[in-house]
This record gives sequence, structure tokens and C-alpha cells, in this order.
Amino acid sequence: MLYSWSYGLAESDSIANLDGSTHPAHGGLFRMRIVFVIGRILFALFFVFAGVQKLMDIAGTSVLIATKIALPSDLAVSSGYIEALFGMSTAQFLAIMAGATELAAGILIAFNVAIRVVAIFLILFILAGTYYMHDFWNMAGEARLTNLAHAMINLCIIGALMVFIALGSLPPGEPAEGSVG
Repeated sequence: MLYSWSYGLAESDSIANLDGSTHPAHGGLFRMRIVFVIGRILFALFFVFAGVQKLMDIAGTSVLIATKIALPSDLAVSSGYIEALFGMSTAQFLAIMAGATELAAGILIAFNVAIRVVAIFLILFILAGTYYMHDFWNMAGEARLTNLAHAMINLCIIGALMVFIALGSLPPGEPAEGSVG
């Protein structure tokens, strides 16, 4: 049995690629694509779950937002418009928007739609959320450590989103449209 240089596959163990080729390296690439899709869906579930969680507990989420985010006086007028237009507090509106944003972004990532745009938007969303909700630099003791841990998790998520910006909708090993290879 002859082993390939790629993924330790024997030639007889090759898997047909999408184009019908059965080169062992292509079989490994096919497996890598499957792993990428599974990883993308698992990553997306984080945002779907977070969004659903917020939407299922709008009251709790809005209380948390109200205690953490103080609107500047310039936005207080806009806040009044939001409350009059939607019949809810600004904190409730922000809770619904945050939940809907995370839910929609998770679904778009899972289905591989507009990956780069969604990733950039989520990076900005997470940076704002980290700044306002996990301001560990203003805390001490256990609260500081807990919020520092949450900020570091958010930093890791931003790193993963940057991978999606680099790859776009292409799985690893997929040539870009119009490229020679």
C-alpha cells in the first residue's frame, strides 16, 4: 500500500472530490471542507444561541443594558423618539436589536451568506459590547476577573471572525474565482 504525502492516506483510501477526482490529496481537501463547514456551523450556533437567549429574556437583557449603558445627553432626544415610536424603553429596544443581530448573524454564517460583511459587522458589535458590558478596567476583585475573562473570550471570537474575513465564503483550499491553479 502506497501512502500519500497528504494526510497519511493510502491511495486506495482516497475519497472522490466534488469534481469526481480521486487523488488522495483531493480526498484530504474534501475532508477539510467538511471540517470547515461543521466548524462554521458550530461557530454560528454561538451567535444563534446568544441571540435567542436575549430574545427569550428581553426584560433581563434590558435591565442589564440599562445598568451598563448611559446614553449621552445628545442621544437622549433620540431615545425619547424610540420610546414613543415603539412603545418600549430604549433598553428594551436595544435588547431586541442585540438579540436579533446575533440571531441573524449566526444564521447568515451557518448558511455561508455574506460572510465578510457579517464578520466585519460582528467585530464592531463585539467591540462595542465588550467596551460597554465588560469594562473590567473600571472594576476590582472578582468582578474584574470575570469581566476580563469575558473580554478575552470576545477577543478570541474576533480572531475567528478575522479568519472568516480572510477566507470569505471559500473553504480552505478552494481557489478564488478567476485564479490560476
